[in-house]
Amino acid sequence: MSTEIERSYSPDNGSVIANLLLAAFWLILNVVRWLCLVVLAFLEPFVRLLLSAVAVLSVLAGLVYLGSSVPPPIPFWVTLCVALGCLILMAVYESVLYMLSR
Repeated sequence: MSTEIERSYSPDNGSVIANLLLAAFWLILNVVRWLCLVVLAFLEPFVRLLLSAVAVLSVLAGLVYLGSSVPPPIPFWVTLCVALGCLILMAVYESVLYMLSR
């Protein structure tokens, strides 16, 4: 016959299964997070170079078309917005890397 003290210290089967499921979820979540971090960190120099090049080239193309007599296929303000969008996208990429590395 078990006493009240023995019953209060016996583990509940539901809580053990819940703890195991929580630990498995935490492990899977961390594995996915680390895999994403490794891939994004590996691609970071290429993404930075690509976004910087697009930003600089769009501004230069806009300035060249602005100074020439040829009508531009894209308005000057659109090229500036593309450059600004590339810079914002680079900042978002770096912040995602920072959040995944924490």
